[in-house]
Amino acid sequence: MIKKLATLAATAAILAAAAIPVIATSGNDCTNDTTGPFSTNYCDITNSSNVTVNNVNDLNVVNYVDAYSGTGNNSASYNTLGGSVHSGNASTNVTLNTVGNINTTNVSVGGDGGGNTGTNFITGPFSGNRITLNNSTDVYVENSNTAQVYNRVDAWSETGNNSADFNTGPGSVVSGNADTWVGVNTHVNDNLNDIWVGAGGGGNTAVNDTTGPFSTNYIDIFNSSNVSVRNVNDALIANRVSAGSETGFNSASFNTLGGDVDSGDADTGVGINNQANLNTTLVAVALGGFGGQEGTNFWTGPYADDRVNIANYQDVTVDHWNNKCRSHNADSLGYGNERVWEEELELNLVKDHKCDPAHIGIFNYDYEVSDTGYNFTDFNTGGGLLGSGEASVWKWIWNHMNDNLTVIDP
Repeated sequence: MIKKLATLAATAAILAAAAIPVIATSGNDCTNDTTGPFSTNYCDITNSSNVTVNNVNDLNVVNYVDAYSGTGNNSASYNTLGGSVHSGNASTNVTLNTVGNINTTNVSVGGDGGGNTGTNFITGPFSGNRITLNNSTDVYVENSNTAQVYNRVDAWSETGNNSADFNTGPGSVVSGNADTWVGVNTHVNDNLNDIWVGAGGGGNTAVNDTTGPFSTNYIDIFNSSNVSVRNVNDALIANRVSAGSETGFNSASFNTLGGDVDSGDADTGVGINNQANLNTTLVAVALGGFGGQEGTNFWTGPYADDRVNIANYQDVTVDHWNNKCRSHNADSLGYGNERVWEEELELNLVKDHKCDPAHIGIFNYDYEVSDTGYNFTDFNTGGGLLGSGEASVWKWIWNHMNDNLTVIDP
């Protein structure tokens, strides 16, 4: 349950919701009381509730982001009294968030009623007395989601490519820091189904009391509940990220009085978070209070035919399909292929239930560079001094897919 908290929070924040309120009942009572000789007496009560929820979503998202920050490519060269370059900092921050196909369905059917009661009381001789109570509930929820998300990010920060060359005086280059941060978050095909079905809190009671001779007395109580939840999810998520930070390629060369290069730090961070096909299904079903079933034949007459029949049926079906209808798999697509990311990014859904369950549907391609190298202080008469900063790459990739949580409380 803990693993679903983040999912449930996101689901509550963005709702494509279907909510059906409680249907309250005060109980069902049916009585044939003091019937005449040779009479035929029927008492029928039928309660039915049918709830159908269909959430059908198709999502296509394509994001292209090109981001560049640069303070480099500065030059202080060919000066008699020296040249100096001081480059500032370059920072690039990119965040892509995609949230789609979020379905929240709350269904409550039933109530705090007094239960079901059927009574044949003081029936006449040779009479026919029949009581029938039928309570039925049918709940069907289907979530069908198709999501295609393609994110392409090219981000770069640069303070390098500075030069202070061919100066009679000293040449000096101070390059600032370059920082690049990219975050890609995708959250699609998240279904929360919370279904509660109940009918009457007082149980089922059936009594044939003081029946006449040769009479026929039947009581039938039927409670049935059918709950079906079907989650069909297909998600294809493709992330291509190229990120780099560069403070290198600085030069302070060919200076008579010496050259000095101080290169800053280069930091590159990439975070990719993919969440798809998350199904949470909570089903609680109770019919007529299963704990209180009573059937009584009391003071039956001679040659009377007295019958009590109480039947309760529960049928709960939960069906999860997650990425079982993909026409390509990861091996056939191949990483780094442009045709994969830009031309063949599509779903080919088929209706065959025998689709290969190994078709995963998430593809991440990322390329990161942090560079403070390629600095030069060469061919200086007065000597050369070079200080290179630190280069670091931070990467975080999290794939969370095909997560099914089902709790059934009959």
